[in-house]
Amino acid sequence: MLINISRGIKNRYQLLTKRRPKSECNTTVATMGCIYTGHRIPAPDGVMPEDYLMDILDSPEGRAYLQKVCPGAKYNPWNDSHCIAWAVNKAVGKEACRVQKATMPEMIDHIRHGGAVGIGGGFLSGGTSGHFVCVVGVEYSNDTSVKSIIIDDPYGDYNEGYVDHFDGNDIPIKYADFVRLTFGRANTKTMQFYLRAA
Repeated sequence: MLINISRGIKNRYQLLTKRRPKSECNTTVATMGCIYTGHRIPAPDGVMPEDYLMDILDSPEGRAYLQKVCPGAKYNPWNDSHCIAWAVNKAVGKEACRVQKATMPEMIDHIRHGGAVGIGGGFLSGGTSGHFVCVVGVEYSNDTSVKSIIIDDPYGDYNEGYVDHFDGNDIPIKYADFVRLTFGRANTKTMQFYLRAA
């Protein structure tokens, strides 16, 4: 059995953005999460939704919000899930994204109910952080155990070593590999839960 909430919807790619193409994995994932769950980001004419979110984050208000939620932070707001959720909800005008620590079963349950999940992992760098992807599906084996997690990757195809940066749609990652890349040995992980629009 395969669940994929983004089937038939074109993937988005961070290298097409205008503001910070090498740093917009998180705003690109946020845009995909919103699109897949029925939320529209009202970007001005001629501005990509990813860049509009980046403009919100890379503003005095965005930097102040980062210091409010992570006092003393030395990184940028677009590298923080709480700031991403704040920017998404500000842009959309309602709660479209919620940040929470969750387990794998909780993440899978959210996907099964039509939500999307933004999650950081070691897809480019090893470890369990550094690059955000959008979790859009789950593939089950015949015995109903989870075989693969389906991601939309704004940087390309992890399984092919990112040779093509514009082929990151519906990428199956073996369950054990996904856990290693995102959770490591932890039981919970901070995630962006994109909520299905009413």
